[in-house]
Formats: sequence, structure tokens, C-alpha cells
Amino acid sequence: MALVKMTLQAFSDGKFKSAAGAPYSVFLNPESISHNSENSYDTPHPPGSPGDTPRFNYASQGKLSFSLILDGTRPIDGRTIEVSDELKKLRSLVFLYHGPIHSPYYVQVSWGTLVFNGRATTMNVSYSLFRPDGSPVRAKVDLAFISFIDATTLALQADRQSADLTHHYVVQAGDTLPELCYRIYGSSQYYIQVAARNNLIGFGQLTPGMQLRFPPLRTESGAAVRAK
Repeated sequence: MALVKMTLQAFSDGKFKSAAGAPYSVFLNPESISHNSENSYDTPHPPGSPGDTPRFNYASQGKLSFSLILDGTRPIDGRTIEVSDELKKLRSLVFLYHGPIHSPYYVQVSWGTLVFNGRATTMNVSYSLFRPDGSPVRAKVDLAFISFIDATTLALQADRQSADLTHHYVVQAGDTLPELCYRIYGSSQYYIQVAARNNLIGFGQLTPGMQLRFPPLRTESGAAVRAK
């Protein structure tokens, strides 16, 4: 099975549609990931009430955190890196302020079945090995993100009957488009529409790590079909 690297894609908009540059593939995949989901509740306490009555407010993907190792001491998977250059790329991607959008970029983290849309909250770098001139050759980068969902999507998610949400999926080894359509829509017949929406020349040309969009579709009668 081919090795699939975690990727970080920067976006200049909160709907994660306008990519800012090419995806960044990590040098080494993280050994562990912490992904905390959260449910938010209002807790009104009416006067004279003996206790709170929590009322569901919204569900959030919460927070994502992991550590990346940057090692410039030797080639790994045929690639040798300059640690300082990699840190500049990462910092610009996830943390630096960008004037045109008046904020850091929005970031989508993808690895296997994980697709997390968010914004970086912390980036801590620990150096552990240096050249005689003081330049780093090994570093650990601790990254933490908080989920971000734009206001329009939040409103759609609040409406459980909405047909306007798009399902995202990272292709795994052995996946086929008809099977994925059956799993997501309940029928394999939509694979041609999905191939067209993802600009695929042939529906059989799926490779592990490829990101696919499964948007709301329409049947020939005009009925809405959405991801389950």
C-alpha cells in the first residue's frame, strides 16, 4: 500500500473554496493526533429553579492537535529538507497574518479519513539538533487548530433536512467511485455526476489520498439527492 502523507491546504476564504497555493505535504506523518469534538449547550437557570436545564445549541468538530518532526539530517523517502525553510513554509501556511484577508489563512488538514477545517491557534517549535553555525537540522512542531465553519454552513447544519451540504472524502486503497456513491448516496448510479463534479476523466482513476467532493445532486425528475 502506498504511503499517504498528511496534507495541509491553506484557503483565503472561510468556505474553503479559494486555495492559497499548493497543498503542503508533511515530511513525516504524526505519530498521534488529538481530535476533540464538542457539543455546546445553553444552560438557562430560571428563577426559583432547583437546577439547570441544558438545551442543545450546536455541535462542533472542536479542536485538533498533533506534532510534526522535521529532520534534515538524512534523506527520508528520497527527500532531504532544510529545516529552516520548512518552518517558514509552515508558519506562512498556518500562522502568519496575510494582508489581503486581514488574518491568517484558513487551513484544511487531511489524512486518511480525517478532513478537518479550522484555524491555527498555536504553533510551538522545539529545536533539538544544530549545525556548527547554529542553524537547526532537527525540530518538533506542535500545532493546534480550532474548527471553523462559516455562518452559512452552520445555518444549513442546523437544518437537518437541508440538501445543500457537500460531503468530503479522502480516497483509500481499493475504493471505487460506484461503491463510494452507494455508501454516500445510497445508490451507485450517481458516479458519472460525481466524476464530472470532481473533474475526473475516468471514474476508475482513483488514487489513495485523492480528495473527492460529493455534493447535493438531482435525479432526472429533479428530486434532491444528498449525502446520508
